[in-house]
Amino acid sequence: MSFRRYEILLPTRYNDGAPVEAERIDLVLEELSDRFGGITFHPEQLRGAWLHHGERFEENNVRLVVDVEDSPAAADFFVRYKSPFPLGLPCA
Repeated sequence: MSFRRYEILLPTRYNDGAPVEAERIDLVLEELSDRFGGITFHPEQLRGAWLHHGERFEENNVRLVVDVEDSPAAADFFVRYKSPFPLGLPCA
């Protein structure tokens, strides 16, 4: 059996700058852990930056890692899970 690793970056702030509630992040962690039997959570802030139409944006994210059996069903789950992102969190 082979495995695939999925890394998900969760934003720590909404687009308006308000902090994402810890409970919302905890719900994502619980949901994925329950579904796949475990996750790894990296709560340290990851800084990101990008340009959009000449304007620079910066953000802080946290990372979670899920190792799952490499299957079409798992791949399909993560494609659907990201868009739209669960619990109304913006994609990072």
